Amino acid sequence: MAELERLSEGTLSTTADWRLGLRGILTSSSPSARVALIGVGHPMRGDDYVGSFIIKTLMKSTKTDRVIFFDAEDGIEWTISKLAKTPLRRVVVIDACEMNVPPGEIVLVPLAETEYPFFTTHGIPLKLLAGKLLPSVEASILAIQPGGMGLNDRLSPPVFAAANLVSQVIATTLREVESGA
Repeated sequence: MAELERLSEGTLSTTADWRLGLRGILTSSSPSARVALIGVGHPMRGDDYVGSFIIKTLMKSTKTDRVIFFDAEDGIEWTISKLAKTPLRRVVVIDACEMNVPPGEIVLVPLAETEYPFFTTHGIPLKLLAGKLLPSVEASILAIQPGGMGLNDRLSPPVFAAANLVSQVIATTLREVESGA
């Protein structure tokens, strides 16, 4: 069984409110300095699917030239390789991460601040992938604490609520940026 992305012990205490950080990233984007949002997660692994769920939701409802949405599912290595050929300002990976907090808790942290070495659901750790393939891009992870990772095609109620909140924050921020508000 694959393990989850693990964040460092100090991450939770030093990370500002994720909403403010994410809004800052999204509002700093432009058509010439785009941001990529990458959703990660296997559709049959319960809460592991949260990142892909969020990106699929946004792809259906949100149109913008400032952000590129990628649904990596469980193929993050291929997605980051593809992104290495795209001019970007920032990358935010949305993924289930073990943080030893209640299910549905959300944290935004630079990938550089994640603990290494750590175990992931991915073949290669995200920190290593981003460092090697996207060296000039600021990379962050929007981490959501999962409840269950067993064979299941549904998100748990707290993770589903977190996914809807994240989707709403991103969509609202992008609408405000696009309208010039």
